[in-house]
Amino acid sequence: MVGVRVLEVSRVAVQPGPYPPPGETVQLSFFDSIWVSSPHVQRLFLYPNTAYVSFPGIVGSLKSSLTRVLPFFHPFAGKLTYIPSAARATIDCSLSGICEGVTFIEAESDLNIHCIATNEVHDLESFVQLVPNITVSELPTEVLGVQITSFLSGGVALGIAMHHAVADGKGLWQFIEAWATICRTESVPSGLSPVHDRALIKYPGGDKIAVEFTRKMSHAFPKTKEHAIHESPSTFVSISARVLVTIARVRGLADDNGPFIAAFLTDCRPRLDHPISNGYTGNCVSHCFAWMTASDVARPGGFVRACAALKEAIRKATEAPLAGCEGWADEFLKLPAGRAVYLAGSPRFNAYDTDFGWGKPDRVELASMKLDGEVVMVRGKEEGTVQVSVALHAQHMDAFAQRILS
Repeated sequence: MVGVRVLEVSRVAVQPGPYPPPGETVQLSFFDSIWVSSPHVQRLFLYPNTAYVSFPGIVGSLKSSLTRVLPFFHPFAGKLTYIPSAARATIDCSLSGICEGVTFIEAESDLNIHCIATNEVHDLESFVQLVPNITVSELPTEVLGVQITSFLSGGVALGIAMHHAVADGKGLWQFIEAWATICRTESVPSGLSPVHDRALIKYPGGDKIAVEFTRKMSHAFPKTKEHAIHESPSTFVSISARVLVTIARVRGLADDNGPFIAAFLTDCRPRLDHPISNGYTGNCVSHCFAWMTASDVARPGGFVRACAALKEAIRKATEAPLAGCEGWADEFLKLPAGRAVYLAGSPRFNAYDTDFGWGKPDRVELASMKLDGEVVMVRGKEEGTVQVSVALHAQHMDAFAQRILS
């Protein structure tokens, strides 16, 4: 065996409804629809030290706890579906949509999990073998898939693939944290009441925007003045600015007067005219684009200018989270190649607290990050730290690592 070998593919069923609102059909909001054609988000957890727990025991615990958590997150067990007559994408949670259950893959590997877990290199070739590969080229397609892999040298890897149309980062982590808690404690967390009803998203013309986003995004059917920083930037802003400056410099953009853009998302649940609770699991994020001049970022003083541009984009999203939302898809599609840095995740996501009952992971990565200039943040393994994963062309990666750590 070289790499990963699948041992068994089974299904974890979810109990049929009735379900809380929106019931058996989740009409995607415009927040959701912009992600219809995106590949699944693939999150990987590496646990090298599980010798005291048998692999069959781990499989059994994961399956039984998944069965218990899915009724609370029933859209996650549905199918992403397109309704031609309505020109809308939905999540089908009817009996026909959920009857197959969630794909659960058991596999084994001769890869060295200790090397993968401790090597700072983003080993994409290994990572992608350890997460479910769900295609979105045709609809309907599964929203969620799970893969658990045992290693001949000991340890396990848990891979989760989730379609972005069903949940944003906050929603995904709600699901993972609830699942891990049930698996570890064998009891449902008190007060677990995620919200999935897209009717809570109220914006004039929102349905038309959702239809237009679906049409545009689906393959299957379709300069800031330099000034001092008068207040300390947030962790997200300061890390992002440093990454932006380093990327601009290793790309040799000090004399380039072309655009340089940071694209990122901000949670707008509490900022809507009709605020939504933190328990809402659907997408509810503003799309932010901080436009800068490349040379302004790469030259001395670039950190200050990058911070200012990021803070201004966040300020606009905070004051008017839905301003210009009709153009989000167009603006994203028009981002010039090689000119954008995609900032994802959050220093607030407690990735390393994901304990299913056999300890916390040694490494957590987003296996699906494949874009040149993609940056993903989660709260770090050590207290007070942030893990920043960066994807760049190989010709720039060594120089980036040297500069960012110096």
